[in-house]
Amino acid sequence: MKRVNDYFRINNRIMAIFRWGILLKCMFLFSHAFSQAAGTDPEEGRGTYKNRAFFNLERYWDSAKVCNNPHKGWCIHYYDNGITNYGDHLAPTDSLADFPCLNDIYLRLAWSYLEPAEGKYNWILIDSIIDRWVKWGHTISFRITCKETSIVYATPEWVRKAGAKGRFVPHPDLKIQAWAPDYGDSIFLSKLANFHRAFAQRYDGKPWIEYIDIGSIGDWGEGHTAYSGWKDVPVAQVKKHIDLYKRYYKHSTLIISDDFIGQRDTDDGADYEIFRYCLSRGLGFRDDSGNVEWYKTLGFGPSCIRTPELYSATYRKMPVILESDHYGDARENGMWGDGSGFEKAIHETHASIIGFHYYPREWLRENTLLAGRLANLSGYWYFPKFVMLPDTLRHLSPRNYLRITWENHGVAPAYHRYKVYMKLLSPSGQQVFMQELSESDNRRWMPDEIVAEQYALHLNRDIQPGKYQLLIGMRDECGFHRRNIELALNDRRQTVAGWYKVGNVQVK
Repeated sequence: MKRVNDYFRINNRIMAIFRWGILLKCMFLFSHAFSQAAGTDPEEGRGTYKNRAFFNLERYWDSAKVCNNPHKGWCIHYYDNGITNYGDHLAPTDSLADFPCLNDIYLRLAWSYLEPAEGKYNWILIDSIIDRWVKWGHTISFRITCKETSIVYATPEWVRKAGAKGRFVPHPDLKIQAWAPDYGDSIFLSKLANFHRAFAQRYDGKPWIEYIDIGSIGDWGEGHTAYSGWKDVPVAQVKKHIDLYKRYYKHSTLIISDDFIGQRDTDDGADYEIFRYCLSRGLGFRDDSGNVEWYKTLGFGPSCIRTPELYSATYRKMPVILESDHYGDARENGMWGDGSGFEKAIHETHASIIGFHYYPREWLRENTLLAGRLANLSGYWYFPKFVMLPDTLRHLSPRNYLRITWENHGVAPAYHRYKVYMKLLSPSGQQVFMQELSESDNRRWMPDEIVAEQYALHLNRDIQPGKYQLLIGMRDECGFHRRNIELALNDRRQTVAGWYKVGNVQVK
């Protein structure tokens, strides 16, 4: 009996092995057949999805490539609360062309530099910088401040002499007493309004302006009074300043520091009253606290972002600006490290424009690889995933279409609409057809989502039957940039500047 049981047990094992062998062989044949269909000639895109031509572009993704695109990436502080830091280390001809995705030049200056006498404006101080950097293709952003810690009069002295109320505040470390205005004083507000009226008449709506900070309250224009006695500015006064900017800047994006909200000393609900008012007035936000050691001391963790919920509520519609602490300090006190804390802050704030306080050449030498990686991550970062269309395109057919599936691997959407195009090239490389895919709206491509758009194609009669290369491209055609948007595809797919090869298609 034992021999019989052993026989059946051995026989069952043999049959099990046999069945597994058949299953594995079937799986191999199926996978081999599928790989032939999908991969034998991926340029043709045929036989992979019913009667449609289908192209999988994931095989060409390149996340190591730095995509130098507009309205995102790095900014440098050319003027940083004074006229000596940090652009003064750059040669007059140095455009920082090798700085990965450097787009914005940030000018943060005290009001007194630009209106040293009432009605007498020193525009050349900023026009000389604007003219040079705009010529090189960069945008410009501003913050004009009314209270600094390193100079006595950020608000011009003539404003105090005109009767505006304020007080001198001693700095605990510097041997100066800086004048802090009463931010609700009627004379101060009247003079401030005159300045911003003149500033806006000269610069508002210029196509090269990225944004303008609301910087007329608090130390360094950040909305708090940390070096002015920790006295909260009343909500009514904050609203007046917001309204002043909204009155004169009709076309430029307005940004406000989150310190107007989160840095208030009294826990009386005023913070979220200001937040709601900012939302109602269509303001974007910035965070100046990246890598600031004080926030780590308070227990806020490696990102040092105190109020991440503000950005989660706003980034879908308005850009976020993120600023690291002074790099020299952050490096010396261990807050910079490998940059991972700042990278986490980019994720938490959904920042589109990122910057630091330091000399750009010196910073770049120490952070070249990191600069490229964080430039890609900030803002939008486009990966075309799939392309599908009929297996044959036909002249004047209403059924011609192109469907593209997109992924945005950045942390934010784009806030500008870019134009998407398709192009057909003959075997000799001659363009025979181009069409804007007008149904596209890249502003809807949110991070961590996969979006498909379908576009109607309108082929004309002039195209001869045959095989053509299909290319796609994207452009920012605003009044300033007029440049191609780089996609995260390897350079071998970029057969013509700004155009990426999808594959071959048939036309009849």
